[in-house]
Amino acid sequence: MPYLNRQQILNLIRKKNIYSDKKLVNSQIQPASLDLTLSEKCYRIKASFIPNNIKISKVIKELSLTKIDINQNTLLEKNCIYLCELNEKLSLPHNIMGKSNPKSTTGRLDIFTRIITENGQEYDYVKYNYKGKLYLEIIPQSFSIILKKNTSLNQIRFFQRSNIENKIKQINITVSIKKNQITAYKAKKITSAVDLNKVNFYNSDKYWEAIIPKDNYFIIERDEFYILRSKETIIVKNNQAAELEPFKDSFGNFRVHYAGFFDPGFGNNKLGTPAVLELRAYDTPFIIRDGQLVGQLNYYEIDEIKKESYGNEINSNYYDQNLKLAKQFK
Repeated sequence: MPYLNRQQILNLIRKKNIYSDKKLVNSQIQPASLDLTLSEKCYRIKASFIPNNIKISKVIKELSLTKIDINQNTLLEKNCIYLCELNEKLSLPHNIMGKSNPKSTTGRLDIFTRIITENGQEYDYVKYNYKGKLYLEIIPQSFSIILKKNTSLNQIRFFQRSNIENKIKQINITVSIKKNQITAYKAKKITSAVDLNKVNFYNSDKYWEAIIPKDNYFIIERDEFYILRSKETIIVKNNQAAELEPFKDSFGNFRVHYAGFFDPGFGNNKLGTPAVLELRAYDTPFIIRDGQLVGQLNYYEIDEIKKESYGNEINSNYYDQNLKLAKQFK
């Protein structure tokens, strides 16, 4: 059972293995993950980095362009790099590690984020027995964004014991493209900023171009950002969690899906729910066809969630999704 469920995460909080500068609220604790929140300590920096054996406080002094006050709504500009200390801190036991990923809304807004730890040698992974602060690198790529302190852009999952690759099953994920129908959305280049606090607020046509192909394929353009959906519908039972692993470059010249984590209960109905795919071509234009492989969904064992699994009961934003944009859009 590599993934810890909500109750096991609550136990880590009670034991002070997870603690925070602010009170941890129930809405942060998802069926198999914990939402991480921004503190007031935020910086615009010159470049991304991996700390290795250098303290992050020293790296901030080297790379900081300006300190930003995010106690109030604050604009983070497109294509700029920001580093924010998170409220949550860890004091993990020797047999627990963590792995972070962007939340679904973060991915759908094309906000590139990744967790950095003190003395960390890779992004998004938190080592066994880690003790210290967490930092989040934030790069808005399609839209400038407005946010403030305590906003949550990322979540962290926790794994027990050493084998986090023990899959119980896996399925291939392909893309759905239908001719003469809205099959994708492409982010527009020139838009106003998106306030992350506003839900069901923005007219989507001011930010997104609907893609209606004349055949069962279309060309994704270099450095453009697209929202698509999977051909498959996904069901994650209450004793499972799942993670979408993008295929390597040999399957296509694009990157797919920023978030990629599916909580217990996702699509847990008779029909299942499609995955929303965030896709960006990176070097050359690329033709993508209906049924093209884009990733592999890996399923993992978890102690069964008895109540409050993913869905309407806990006000999950995307439990009934099809080709769904971020929650800020009408």
